[in-house]
Amino acid sequence: MTPEVHTLANGIRIVTEPVPGAKSLVVVFRFTFGAKDDPADRLGLTSIAEDVLFKGTPSRDAREIFDTFDALGIRRGSSTGVEYVEFRTQMLPRLLKEAAGLYHELFRNASFPADQVDVAKALNIEELKRLEDNPVQHVLYLTYEAGLGDPMGRVPLGTTETVSTIAASGVRDQWARHCTPGNLLISIAGGIQQEVMVSTLQDIFGDWTSDRESLEESQPISVAERTVHHPKQSEQENIGVLFSAAPRGHSLYYPAQVAISVLSGSASSRLFTEVREKRGLAYSVSASYRARKGGGLIALYAGTTAERAQETLDVCLNEIRKLGDTLTQEELVRAKTIIKGRLFTIGDLPEGRASSLIDDLFLQGKARSISEIAEGVDAVTLEHVMTYLEAYPPTPLTLVTLGPKPLKVA
Repeated sequence: MTPEVHTLANGIRIVTEPVPGAKSLVVVFRFTFGAKDDPADRLGLTSIAEDVLFKGTPSRDAREIFDTFDALGIRRGSSTGVEYVEFRTQMLPRLLKEAAGLYHELFRNASFPADQVDVAKALNIEELKRLEDNPVQHVLYLTYEAGLGDPMGRVPLGTTETVSTIAASGVRDQWARHCTPGNLLISIAGGIQQEVMVSTLQDIFGDWTSDRESLEESQPISVAERTVHHPKQSEQENIGVLFSAAPRGHSLYYPAQVAISVLSGSASSRLFTEVREKRGLAYSVSASYRARKGGGLIALYAGTTAERAQETLDVCLNEIRKLGDTLTQEELVRAKTIIKGRLFTIGDLPEGRASSLIDDLFLQGKARSISEIAEGVDAVTLEHVMTYLEAYPPTPLTLVTLGPKPLKVA
């Protein structure tokens, strides 16, 4: 099927794609504001708003809202990122009207009760404390913070100090300021006709108006040349590396995806083979692509012992640097096969399509079909990957370590 993008008169943008034979429907609501839009002295404000949104409206308390979701058999989730806050829901196709109506009520009328804001603040602070027990997530947060600075490197949860200062009135003001139809994107995929998707959302959200301006500007992405060490008493060393990559929509985007798949796309990838299998250096090593509106990023993580940490880092960086000189046709074909395998086994399900479509709309303002993505991957040649690697070398580079000793970039 071919996705379609529709813009309502009030500025809400909707991307739709039926999935023939699907028994479920997935809808993603994404507002184009996030942690980057929190006041500097109240970081974590948007994350608190996301959580407390479900805790009451003038006509329903939290228990009634949760009971309504459960009675309809609707699965829901939400998250706050640096650039957006998102709400996703999965349901039977016939329940679209009821589910969309419930979210419409929450978006426009959430009351953000003061006692529930206090609960959410306490949970945020506990989650920040639990980062100490999750070194993978912790070091990656620290890497983004060091590499991208403020506001693009912010931790969406905020800090213990800033969360403590948040008041219910501030949460309400933040939501009222940014929760506008012009800031809302909706993706919908599953077992329902395209016309029904659009007409249902038009009927429910079409009368929502606001005099607030929408947030269209993207923050530029620039990775700093930095090395930062965070001392921690441990036998383990956690390594985070960050550098720039081709952004979504760039002519070298698909070559970038192939390159990262060669490095870290499977158990046959270079990082896994060279770092873990051949040398036994790290218990965990991976690299992944991250898209932001202002650019693309590649983040690498390695977890190892303190004694072998420098060697682990050296091998990882060597594999990245020599890729352009040593990439083979066999690796190219295997990487493309892996990417397309995931595309056709996960990406064609309603959950996968709704996620992919909302990213497309957010990052590029348009939507790609599965066949278009597959064609983009198929078209990549060795020469394209070489061109990409020359255009986007791993420099400037941010290195962050969390453990007993600092490391250096050789």
